[in-house]
Amino acid sequence: MSKKASGKELPDYIKNRIWLKSYPPELPAEVEIPENETISTIAASAAKKYGDMVAQIFYGREFTYNQLDGMIRRFATALKNLGIEKGETFAIHSPNCPQFAIAYFAAHAIGAKVTALSPLFVAREVGYQLKDSESKTLFVMDMFYPHFKAVKEETEVENVIAFNIMGQKAQIQDGEGVHDMIDLIMKTEPKSWEELNPGVEQEDIAVLQYTGGTTGLPKAAMLTHRNVVSNVYQCQPYNDGVKKRFKIDRVIGISILPWYHIYGQTVDLIMGMAFGSMGIIFPRFDPGEILDAIQKYRPNYFFGVAPLFVALLNHPKIKEVDMSSLVYVNNGATSIPVEVVKKWDEVVKVPIVEGYGLSEASPVTHTTSPLLKRKIGSIGTPIPSTLAGIIDPDTMEWLPPGKEGELVVSGPQVMKGYWNRPEETKKVFFEAGGLKWLRTGDIAKMDEDGYFWIVDRVKDIIKYKGHSVYPRDVEEVLYEHPAVLEAAVVGVPDPEAGENIKAYVTLKPDYKGKVTEQEIIEWCKQRLAAYKYPRMVEFIDQMPKSAAGKVLRRILREKAMAGS
Repeated sequence: MSKKASGKELPDYIKNRIWLKSYPPELPAEVEIPENETISTIAASAAKKYGDMVAQIFYGREFTYNQLDGMIRRFATALKNLGIEKGETFAIHSPNCPQFAIAYFAAHAIGAKVTALSPLFVAREVGYQLKDSESKTLFVMDMFYPHFKAVKEETEVENVIAFNIMGQKAQIQDGEGVHDMIDLIMKTEPKSWEELNPGVEQEDIAVLQYTGGTTGLPKAAMLTHRNVVSNVYQCQPYNDGVKKRFKIDRVIGISILPWYHIYGQTVDLIMGMAFGSMGIIFPRFDPGEILDAIQKYRPNYFFGVAPLFVALLNHPKIKEVDMSSLVYVNNGATSIPVEVVKKWDEVVKVPIVEGYGLSEASPVTHTTSPLLKRKIGSIGTPIPSTLAGIIDPDTMEWLPPGKEGELVVSGPQVMKGYWNRPEETKKVFFEAGGLKWLRTGDIAKMDEDGYFWIVDRVKDIIKYKGHSVYPRDVEEVLYEHPAVLEAAVVGVPDPEAGENIKAYVTLKPDYKGKVTEQEIIEWCKQRLAAYKYPRMVEFIDQMPKSAAGKVLRRILREKAMAGS
C-alpha cells in the first residue's frame, strides 16, 4: 500500500538510508555542525590557520590569507563607519575577483545579509533585485555602475561603493556620493574580528539567493548561516577523503563557478576559506585561459558546469595541455550529457563526477565525488546528514526505487523559505516523519544502491499528444550526432498536439552548412520512440545561457513562440 508523503511515516528506503551501503569508509552518515559557527567565523579562523599561504591568484597576482584578512577587516570597519547595520541587505554586483571576496566576508563580519547580482544583468534586472531584496548598500564594479545609475531612484540604496577590477581607483563618471573601495580601505584602521562581531546567530539570514523558480519573477531563497555552514561541514568529509586517498597536501582549484550564485559561494569561496585552498580566479569563462592555467598552476580540483566542459573539449589546446594534475573534476548546476562525459574521459583521462544541488539547499544535496563508485549519468548519493526520496508530484505518494517522480530532500542546508513570499514558501514545503521536506521540482529516480538520477525538470516536460517527453532524453540523442556542439529541446504550444517538440542546435564549426535540419530530425527519428523525436529543428550560433552556465530554455521557448 502506498503512503502519502505528507503523512507521518517515511518509506523504509529513507528510514534505512539505503544509500549508506554505497558510502566509502571516509563518509559518515551524520556530521556535527558547531553551534556558533557562521560564515564570518570561518573567515576569521582562516588567517590564524593558513597565514602566509596563498589564498587566491588573480591574473598572476597572489593574495595570502593574512593579506585578505587585513583587507576584509579594514573594509568591514569602513562599512561599520558608514552606518551599515546588522540585518541590512548588502548587494554585490561583480564578477569573481579578490574584491568580491573581501566585500562578501566584510559584509558578513558586520552582520549584513548578502545578495549578489549576475554580472550579465542589465539595468532593469539590477533594479528589480535591489528593490526586491531591500538592499541598502551596493558594492559595484565601476563598469556596471551605469546600470545602477539608470534605476537608482527605484531602489532603497543609501550607500554605493565602487571598485576597479585591476586594483586601480574606480573609473566612474557622474558618480557623486559614490565611495571608492581603495579610499575606504586606505583611510581605515582595522578592528579585530571580535570588535566587529555584531552578535550574529546561526538562524540569521546570511544570503538572499535569487532563483528563477518555475513561474513569475525571480524570488530569493533565504539561506541562514546555519544552512550555509551546514553545507560546508557536510562536504568536508569528501574534501578530506579525496586529499587522503590521492595524497594531496593542499587543494588547488580553478575558481570559475560564478560567485554571484550560491554554488560558487559555498563550494568555492567559503569552502576555500574553510579548507585553506588556493584558488586561481577567473572573472569570465575563457577556455584558452583556463587551459593555460591548468598547464601553469597544476590544479587538482576543477568544479564546473556542462557548457564549460563542452567548450573545453572543443578547444584546440585541449590535446596539448597536460591535465594529469586533476583528480576531482565535478559537474553541477545542470545535467551533463553522457556523450560529453565519455568524450572527456577519453580525451582528458580524468573522470567527471556529477553532483546535484539547488539554490534552496545552499546548494549541495547529492554528489558522487571520486570516493564513490561512479555510475555515469547519476548525481550520486545524498550527502551526510541529508535525506532524499521520490514522490508522485500529483498524488504526493512516496514512490519506490526505480520509479520516476519528484525528488524531495530534507537536511540542515535547506532554506528558511522565500524572501517575502509566504505563499510560494508553502508550495515547496511539506512535513513527513517529523521533518521539513523541500520539493525540488526535478523529476528523478533512485536505484537499489541509493544512487539518484535526474530525469528532467517538472516544468520542462513536454506534453506531446498526451505523452510525457523529457527534453534530456532527446538531447542525449542529439549529442550523439557528430555535428552537434550543443543542443536544447523545448515544447512549443500546438493546437493539435498540445505541445510540439522543437530542438535548437549549435553546430560544430566544421559542420556548418554541411548538415540540414531534416538530417537532424531523421537522426533522432531512428533513435527515439515515435512520440519523442523533434518535429522542428533550428540551428543557432549560440545558446542563451545564465552566468551559471545553464541554458535558458525560457528564452528558447519565447523565441519558438515568436516564430523565430
